[in-house]
This record gives sequence, structure tokens and C-alpha cells, in this order.
Amino acid sequence: MSEKLVYLLQRLSRKTWWRCAMFSLFAIAAVVLASALGPRIPPTVALKLGSDAIGSLLGILASSMLTVAIFSASTMVSSFSAVANSATPRASQLLIEDTTIQNTLAAFIGAFLYSIIALVGLHAHVYGDGGRLVLFAFTLVVLLIVVVVLLRWIDYLSVLGRLGETIRRVEAATTRAMDQRMDRPFLGGRRQQPDERGAEDVRAATTGFVQHVSMDLLQAKARALDTRLHLHALPGTFVDPLSVLVSSEATLDDADREAIRQAILIGPGRSFDHDPRFGLVVMGEIAARALSSSINDPGTVLDVMATAVRTLSHWADRQADNHRDGGGQEQAVPFDRVTAPAVREEGMLEDVFMPIARYGAPAVDVGVVLQHALHSVQRLYPRFVDEAGHIAAYALERAVHQGLCASDLDALRAAHEGEGAACAGRRDGFTRPVRRMP
Repeated sequence: MSEKLVYLLQRLSRKTWWRCAMFSLFAIAAVVLASALGPRIPPTVALKLGSDAIGSLLGILASSMLTVAIFSASTMVSSFSAVANSATPRASQLLIEDTTIQNTLAAFIGAFLYSIIALVGLHAHVYGDGGRLVLFAFTLVVLLIVVVVLLRWIDYLSVLGRLGETIRRVEAATTRAMDQRMDRPFLGGRRQQPDERGAEDVRAATTGFVQHVSMDLLQAKARALDTRLHLHALPGTFVDPLSVLVSSEATLDDADREAIRQAILIGPGRSFDHDPRFGLVVMGEIAARALSSSINDPGTVLDVMATAVRTLSHWADRQADNHRDGGGQEQAVPFDRVTAPAVREEGMLEDVFMPIARYGAPAVDVGVVLQHALHSVQRLYPRFVDEAGHIAAYALERAVHQGLCASDLDALRAAHEGEGAACAGRRDGFTRPVRRMP
């Protein structure tokens, strides 16, 4: 099975209608199985166990499940809107693909369809006494599932759509994408050198973002052509019809170019899958929205910075683990005929900290914590040192042009120069320098 097919199946499994369809098919199978197993049960046993109570039970289940399903669907839509308004529309993608929400809605819809189909068969006299008993047993199982799902759903509503929970989801999605990239540093191919390029270019057929690259298809095409292919667009890259996706060292015809394009999935937006920088971009958007004058929520910005440092620390730890294990690029390469570029690690800092430096310049508390966060990042990973220093200097320059008072500028300069050892306290895990009033 190709990587592209696996990726498309994974995306399909995250759709709400897919889980609803599966639960509904299970409900229909239970009704059909009841009619098939019913004749095997003696009528005296069925009557003794109370199979005549099934009608009222199914009626209660049908009426209640319709109401609960409608309420759950409306709550789900409201949560999507709340996340898009309080955080960023890009973060709502994680809520849409949440398995707990999908399983809850699917269980309620499946239970409703089960009770409706069972009632139709019951009033049509499809079941005998034995079938009614089997249907009664299945109904008890469905009721148990509904009760468990409902209790879990009630508890889940307490955090659904909250900003802190949204930031946690973005962090989890980002670390998963980072782990995927660390497991296959160059998507399973060879490391691409800065000047490595083929003579024949394959350009994008449409405008959008690269969402997935099927390296196995590129490897198979390179073998068929007895050449090497060079990938130039990693997942998350914006491309247009003039952008080069892949270059080849061999001559390509139109069929070869189309086959190579089919290995690269381009969509209208970026995805958290296979794109370790997208989660950091979303964190930056959450912080930028919190810094707007209409919201003015510096506490959220501090939470985002703490989360960003923790996420970048995870990336640095995985990089160190790879080097201790002998280096990611030195391990076995499954797609040895395809080269891929490395992730531009300096861009990770730009994605999350540059919006905070730009829009948080008037807030001295945000500026001080930003300086300490950038100092922490510099200590984490050598490749972050230069870019973190550049962003720290940019943030200080922006703050100077905001007309802050002298004491605030002194605090920012002290934090920028690393003079935060003497501090009055801690806030969100970062030290704050003492402000001396004039």
C-alpha cells in the first residue's frame, strides 16, 4: 500500500461522517442478527426473560437519542466557532478531527438509527419471541454504551473550546509532527545538498500548500527512470504553477511529469500532519490575536511562549538523541534515489516568536518574558542561537519606537542583555528583572 493511499485513508478516518456510518452499520447489523438468532431461542425462555418490554424501551431510546444527537451537534459547531474566534481558525482543525467528539456524535446517531430500525421491525412483526429477546439484549448493550459515552461527554464539555485546551492540542499536534520528522529526517530520502538539483524540472499543476509527499512513489519512478529525483517542496510549502516541486537528472516526458505530480498532494491549506512548523505558526497566530487591542490578553501570550519553548525543547532533545544514535542521515535510507532538504530550523523561531515581537512591543511584561524565552531557546540548541538573538534585538528595537517610559526600557534592555539573575519573582516559569522606579 502506497504512502499516499495510507495518508488519504487516515484523513478519511478523521471525518465525522465515517464514524457515524460505522456506528450506524453496527446498529443495523445488530437488528439483522436479532432476526437471525431469534428462531434458535425457545419461546418459553423468551417470555420468561421479559422480551415483551422491548417496545417501550426502544421508544424511549429513539426519542431521547434524537434530542441528544441534535444537542451534541449544535455544541460541536459552537465549539468550532469559539475556537476560531478566541484562538485562530487554523486551530479549529484539531477540534474538528477530535476522536472524542466524533465518537460521541457517532454513538448517539447510531443508537438513534438502531432504535428506529428495531421499532420498524417490531411493529412489522418481523421478530418472534426469540428475536425480541435477542433484540432486548442488544438494546441493553446499546444503552450501556450510550450511558458511558454520555458521562464522558458531560465531563469533556468542561474543557471543550477553552483557549488553554486549544493551546495544549496545538502543542500535542506539533510534537507529533516533530517526532515524525525526526524518525525520518529527510522523509526517508537522502539529505539534499544546497546546490543539488536536476536538469529537468517538474512544476506544480495548481496553487496551494504541499500537504503530503509520497516518497515511495517518487522512489519507484526514479527506479523506473534509472535516475535520481530531488524534492524541492516539503510539506507546508506554498506552491504555484511556476514553483518547482521535483527536479530530475534524467529526461522526462509528460507521463513522467504527471506521475511525479501525483506523488505530491497539494491542498488549499496547511495540515498539522508531516509539517512540524505549522503548529508553531498557529501558536504565533494565537499570541498575535491575544495581543490585539480588542482582546488584550497578555496572559495567553505568556502561556504561548512557555508552550513554544517546551515544544522547541522537544525538537532539540530529539535532535540530540539522533546525533547520539549516530546521526539521522547516516541511518538506513529506504528511498535512496530521492533527496529532500532539511527543515529550516531557524524558521521555527520566526513562526512563533516574530509575531509576538511585532505586536507585543507596547507591553513591557510580554517583552521581558519574550527576551527570557529567547535566552532559554538559545541555551537549548546551538542552531537557534543566531536567529533567537536576531529576534531579541528586533523586539527591543520595536519597543524603543513604541515610546515606553525609561524604567520599562531599562527592564527590557536588562532582560535583553541577560541581566535577569536578580529578580523580584517568577511568572510562567520565566524570571522577571527588578524594575527600578526613577
